[in-house]
Amino acid sequence: MEIVKVEWRGVKVPYGHPEDTGGKQLVRYALLLWMQTDDGIMGVGEASPPGSASEERIAEIGAMLHDLAPTTIGLTPTMAFDVVSALTPHTAEGDVLRFGLETATLDLIGQQRLRPIEDLLNGVIDWVPICADVSFVEPDEAARQAKQAVDDGFICVKLSIGSRFAEHDVAVVRAVREAIGYDIALRADADEAWSPDRAITTLKLLEPYNLEFVEQPVMNLDLKGMAEVRRSVSMPIAADESQRTLADAESIIEAGAADVLIVKPTLAGGVRATQAIMALAAQNGLRSVIASSMETGVGTAAALHLASCLGEAEASGLTSGRWLESDLLVHPLVPVRGHITVPQTPGLGIEVDRDAVDRYTTGVMGVVR
Repeated sequence: MEIVKVEWRGVKVPYGHPEDTGGKQLVRYALLLWMQTDDGIMGVGEASPPGSASEERIAEIGAMLHDLAPTTIGLTPTMAFDVVSALTPHTAEGDVLRFGLETATLDLIGQQRLRPIEDLLNGVIDWVPICADVSFVEPDEAARQAKQAVDDGFICVKLSIGSRFAEHDVAVVRAVREAIGYDIALRADADEAWSPDRAITTLKLLEPYNLEFVEQPVMNLDLKGMAEVRRSVSMPIAADESQRTLADAESIIEAGAADVLIVKPTLAGGVRATQAIMALAAQNGLRSVIASSMETGVGTAAALHLASCLGEAEASGLTSGRWLESDLLVHPLVPVRGHITVPQTPGLGIEVDRDAVDRYTTGVMGVVR
């Protein structure tokens, strides 16, 4: 089995609920890539910049892929995995592309060996619990959204907090706890909103509500401040914006800045890098949680396989498919009773909806044979 063709297409997929982006962006720009072997097997990956991105950004990644793709022609998928991992630049765009290329080659390897990627990564379960997100809203609305999520089967809820007024954050958390009870895991994301002193003051007020952890209470570069917060409050602290690469994970651990690492495979630099971050966290007594960067179903599928690669998966932040008009799959990967089943057919285990790709296509495309 040798790779004979690499193809890529840019797409722009509307958000199904534009209000979730604050009205700033109505579409999500993404880049899908395919690798085909001489016996007709096709592997797929996603190389989409984080967030909503832009056509210029996916075009830049497409140009990088145009230069790298010839190095894979004539190689076996196993050899191609190592080659693209080594040759893809260690830049923001390169890390995104590496994730897509590694996913596509693993998809080919899994299909060749008749094993799902989860099995190739030594995963041990076949479903992943999903954390329901509650946006930055008033207490009554937060309680309503959280209760609806629990009624829908979610066992974990994450709140957006970080108000200018601590009383507002306390009111939101209190209202949600009263609505869902104490058997449901409750997380909060402050999204870099506070100074260390302000974070400590607010989080102490939130201690009675049994938060599973609080994400990014201070600015991402302030590891010293985050460590100070961690030492001063009872609930665990999670690194999100502070956590991108393996080097970031090493710095966070050295600083004693977090109990949990939020790992986004697109930002981490690929499948192999994500596994390395998760393993490093486990070796140092930290938890790791897989989250998306608003990928389509292709990137979400890869993230699902990764979420369970070290055993029982933490509740993961993989709800992109709920916000996009289409996740570009024939069988969408959306939560059912608060969980998404990890695809168990060989490889990535998904089927891309080519009609949807055609419908949302942009001018960014290419092929190398």
